[in-house]
Amino acid sequence: MNSVNFQPVCSSNLWIEHLVNGLSGLSIKAKHAVFCDSSPFQKIEIFDTYNYGLVLCLGGSIVMTERDSFIYHEMFVHPPMLMHPEPKSVCVIGGGDGGCLGEILKHSSVKKITLVEIDNMVTETVKRFYPGREASFSDPRVTMVFDDGYHYLSKNEDKFDVIIVDSYDPAGPVQSLETADFYSIVSQRCGENGIVVFQTDTPVIRKEYTRMVMSGVSPQFSSCKPYICPVASFPDSLCSFLLCTNTEQLLENFSDARFAGIADLCEYYNEEMHKGLFLLPQYIKNILKQ
Repeated sequence: MNSVNFQPVCSSNLWIEHLVNGLSGLSIKAKHAVFCDSSPFQKIEIFDTYNYGLVLCLGGSIVMTERDSFIYHEMFVHPPMLMHPEPKSVCVIGGGDGGCLGEILKHSSVKKITLVEIDNMVTETVKRFYPGREASFSDPRVTMVFDDGYHYLSKNEDKFDVIIVDSYDPAGPVQSLETADFYSIVSQRCGENGIVVFQTDTPVIRKEYTRMVMSGVSPQFSSCKPYICPVASFPDSLCSFLLCTNTEQLLENFSDARFAGIADLCEYYNEEMHKGLFLLPQYIKNILKQ
């Protein structure tokens, strides 16, 4: 083979597809499969791709890419952390990929993080193939719990300053995190000035799911505000979140001093982004109010 004429981009016919209802979504061309196995809960795969780096798939759905996961995790974590007066205890439900965990650990005020992940194999696979994330799991502030998030919060009465419900798993074993009982328990586990953020999927092509979560969560909190960010590896390239609290004035909070401590560690999130956090285009407002 003449190496000068070799075009690596043409050397593979392997594509990863993430389609919603089989109608529209995302296709990524892969170089090759890196890992494939099944846990008791789901199929776990990692692919090396041309444009998105290593891509983690759970149950056949793309859940994390090296190219753009930082956007998702920064926008999930930093708004509630900088709204809270002094977040010391944080709970992450889901998030076995360690992405949210790494962002939380950037905040020096944090003393304890409890990460509740149902599938141990997800975390072990990430440790193996994403070595940059392994240190987060071994941080002394982190307690790993391998359990269903609903079950864990039901049997433990600990209060948290911030709760991150990282349940993006379209084909996975997290249906217990989509019930009124779960939303109620999450609200009960909020400490004084507690803040919760739910990931509410892609609000355009999965608008029914987004509305369902909003309608289920809203009665449990005095204030709930949706926000969005662009994530290219999501179907429709858009991700939405719902930030909730029983202390409404926190929605106007932003700690300049604590942001200064993490500013150089952020690739997407910044002060201007935070100030416009709850600004939504009209078509998204129309979808969410229907």
